[in-house]
Amino acid sequence: MPGKFEFKVEPIAPFLFTPHLGRFTLRGRPTPALWYGEEGLLRLAVRVSRGFAGVEALFSGEPWRPAVKLVVYAESEGIAGEARRILASMIRSDFNYRNFLEAVGGIDDRLYNLALHYQGLRPGRCMSVYAALLDSVVKQRVALRIALAVYSRLVEKYGARLEVGSSTFHWHPLPERLAGAGDEELRRLGLTRVKARALREIALAELEGRLPSVSEVARDPEGVARELSMLYGVGPWTAQLAVAMVHPNFPLGPLSDLAVSRGLALVLGLGEAEARSVARKILELLPDYGGLVLYLAAYEYERSKQCRRRGHCIEPRVDR
Repeated sequence: MPGKFEFKVEPIAPFLFTPHLGRFTLRGRPTPALWYGEEGLLRLAVRVSRGFAGVEALFSGEPWRPAVKLVVYAESEGIAGEARRILASMIRSDFNYRNFLEAVGGIDDRLYNLALHYQGLRPGRCMSVYAALLDSVVKQRVALRIALAVYSRLVEKYGARLEVGSSTFHWHPLPERLAGAGDEELRRLGLTRVKARALREIALAELEGRLPSVSEVARDPEGVARELSMLYGVGPWTAQLAVAMVHPNFPLGPLSDLAVSRGLALVLGLGEAEARSVARKILELLPDYGGLVLYLAAYEYERSKQCRRRGHCIEPRVDR
C-alpha cells in the first residue's frame, strides 16, 4: 500500500485551467485523467522514475487566487515530491499570463482582447512525446468528443492502472501492450486501420528508444516536428500538435487546424485562407507565445459554435 502525501501548488495568477479540463475530458471516463468538474477534482496516474504515483488535485480560486491541493499516493516522500513537480508542469503553474498579455498587446489589439477575455487560460502539458503522439493521432479528422471516447477505450484496455483503496488512477496506453495489439482489436475500439497501424508504430518507436525526448522538444521544436511527421500516420498537423503539447512554452501550434483558422478568421475579421497565413506570422512574431494564441483562437471558435447550437454562451470564470 503506497503512502499518502499532501502538497499545495500555487500557480501564478491569473490562472485558469479547469475550462480546459472540462473540454478535453469525458465525464466518468479516463482520458487518461478523470475530471470531476462539480468538485474541481482531477485524478490521474503520473509516471515517475519508479513506476507510477496516484495524484488527486483539487482546484480552487481561479483565476486570481488559484490554489491546487494535491494528495499523492506513492512509495516514498521523494517519489511523491517528483509527482508533485510533474503535476505542476502539466498544469503549467509557473506560466506567467501577464507576460503573455504584454507580448500580445504589442502585436495586435484584437489578439490582445482575445487573450484578455480568457484571462489565465492555458492548455495542459504532456510530459511524454509518446503519449502526446497517441493523443494527437486519435484526434485526427474526428470530432473531439468522439476522439475522447476512443482514447478512453484505449486507456481502459491498454493503459496503466493504479488502485488505491476505492480510487483508480489511469495513465496512457502502455507501449508494450499497444505494440502487440491486432488491427481488428483496435478497430473495435473505434480506430481506422491507418490509425491502428500508426499507434502500433508509435508504440514500437517508444520501445526501441527512437522517439525524441522532452528535452529535445524544448531545444528544437520545429526540428522535432519535422522528424515526427515522418512516422507512419503522423504528418505535419499531428506532429505540430504533439510538439505543442510537450513543449514548456508555446512556440508551435497545428497551423492547418480548422478550428485555429476559423477562430483567427472570427477574431481578426479575415477569410479562412488569409487566417491560415496569419497563423504562421503569429508564430514568428511571438516565438514563446504564438501557440497559445492559436489555442485561444480555436477555443473561441469552438465556444462560438456551442453558443450557436445552444442559443446561449457559457463564459470562462474570470471574475476579478
